[in-house]
Amino acid sequence: MKPFSRKVEKILAWIANVIMILVTGLLSLGAFSSQLTTAFKQKEFEPILYNLLQDPGVESLLKSSGLDIVSLLVLLVKIYTVVAIVALLLALIASFTMKARIVSGILFLLSAIVIGVMTVGILLPVYLLYFIVAIMLFAKRPPKNTDNSDFTQTTSEK
Repeated sequence: MKPFSRKVEKILAWIANVIMILVTGLLSLGAFSSQLTTAFKQKEFEPILYNLLQDPGVESLLKSSGLDIVSLLVLLVKIYTVVAIVALLLALIASFTMKARIVSGILFLLSAIVIGVMTVGILLPVYLLYFIVAIMLFAKRPPKNTDNSDFTQTTSEK
């Protein structure tokens, strides 16, 4: 009998992991560099910043926090990056603990939900692959041992 393997789940998970590592690496590079504040002060961002300042919710948040709009955006990008790193770590832990299929499936499902909500569809391949792997881990059970070599049947001849 062929040994039970989760090769498909592992391949799908690592494809999504590699994409997520690349995206999170680029996001981290941009978020934690000193150039982010300078980038938000460029001329191209002025209409976006002006539209954000027109929103009463953003205006009250800025007044209560004492931050300007650029500092708030830099802070939000850094928080977004930390959440992406946490989701990536959950997915990596799930990839390495695939033998415990329920735990791994829950971690993949959690990563898929966090990434799906966080990116609002931009990283569709990543969270779709994580979701598929989670469903496969929940649905595909290892076969039960049906080896009957322990039981011997004796017949008496008369």
